[in-house]
Amino acid sequence: MSPTVTVILFVVALIFCLGFLLLVISLVPTINQLKSLLTDLEKTSSEARDLAVKLKDVSAKVDQDVAKFDTILDTSKEVVENVSKSLKFLNKKFLKQSAGFFALIPAIKMGWDLVKKIKTKGGKQDV
Repeated sequence: MSPTVTVILFVVALIFCLGFLLLVISLVPTINQLKSLLTDLEKTSSEARDLAVKLKDVSAKVDQDVAKFDTILDTSKEVVENVSKSLKFLNKKFLKQSAGFFALIPAIKMGWDLVKKIKTKGGKQDV
């Protein structure tokens, strides 16, 4: 091999080595950032798993409370139906049949007030 070819090969090898060295120098910080990113990602994923487990627990508790609420609503509905039936019975059997007597209550009250007024005056009437 001639000395010029050797020098050219040496220069090409030197340029190749310098390029590789620059590539390694520029990639080391990037690799470090990727490592820190992966550790943060691992922490975040474990926290997300923990939150998902807690969310499942909360969801189960809410479902239980909703089931209890449904039973309360059903019971309340039955109570309202029973009260409604009772009031309809009272209305039909008692209030409608004795409506005429209830109309006399104001007159009875007025008479009673008049009797009390007379008694408080001691039986003396001013004419």
